[in-house]
Amino acid sequence: MAVRMRISQGIRSVPYHVFDLRLIRYALESAEHGSFRRAAAALNVQQSTVSRGVRSLEDRVKAKLFERDHSGIRPTPAGDRFLEEASLGFDHLRRALQRAEASQRGEHGELTVGVSVPFSVLGDLFQRFRASHEGVSVEIVETTSGASTALVQQRSVDVAFVSRQLNNGPVHSLYLCEEHMAAVLPKSHRLAGARKVSFEELRRERFILGASGIGPDLQEHLSKRMAKWAVAPRVQLHRAGQCNLINMVALGFGVTIVIGPPPRAATDGVVVVPLAGRSVISVSAVWMESNPNPALKALLNIVRASGSAGTAPQ
Repeated sequence: MAVRMRISQGIRSVPYHVFDLRLIRYALESAEHGSFRRAAAALNVQQSTVSRGVRSLEDRVKAKLFERDHSGIRPTPAGDRFLEEASLGFDHLRRALQRAEASQRGEHGELTVGVSVPFSVLGDLFQRFRASHEGVSVEIVETTSGASTALVQQRSVDVAFVSRQLNNGPVHSLYLCEEHMAAVLPKSHRLAGARKVSFEELRRERFILGASGIGPDLQEHLSKRMAKWAVAPRVQLHRAGQCNLINMVALGFGVTIVIGPPPRAATDGVVVVPLAGRSVISVSAVWMESNPNPALKALLNIVRASGSAGTAPQ
């Protein structure tokens, strides 16, 4: 609000003159070259166009900007001050135009990203995005798949990467990939030395999962997988990130599930064992097609070009 007020007050304080910006450009070039003729050559226009333009500008500002004689032209004291300020104004205008164009291309601006999957599985994608759009400020919002989709619809986030696609009206989705799941067990666990572990072998375990992010989706996945043994998984949700959950596993609170690459923050007290069978989580991007954010368009172009996007397996 304060910025808007300053801009509004600044505009109201400017005398009401309608200037053709070309006239100021003619004056700046003339001062630089010391001649209307050389300025006209640099601008690729007629000398008379430049001289008449400068005269028109002097009439509008009600001040003589140049001294004219047989040796050429030179700015008057009033002209020096005017041209110095005008030059600064042109520099600001040029930068504003460049930033506007860059923002329209998605090179500057802001992008808010919802995630219900560990951000590590999106690392390569965002590394490519940051390499070509380092001027874009990215904010990450971790929440569940359902909440992420709702935030996309509300335009609170521009795009969300979710582990469960929801068919919610105008939300557009794009399947990205599948990520394998693994169990994180204490080193003292009876299955710690196994090459793979099945859900059946884990059906009596206490699972500790995050209350946000992918945790609720993993809880639902566990319930479906263990239903065949008439077992309801024992799940406790914690308002904790993956690193803290892994530390809790090492301290004997239970076991947890991770997806994607093995976590780098795994402690010495745990082992990461891949889950047997088709134990995967699908990752999709969801967004509103009507969202005009150029940074979103740029990110989606990288997603589509990555070669990983396609049709979700049935």
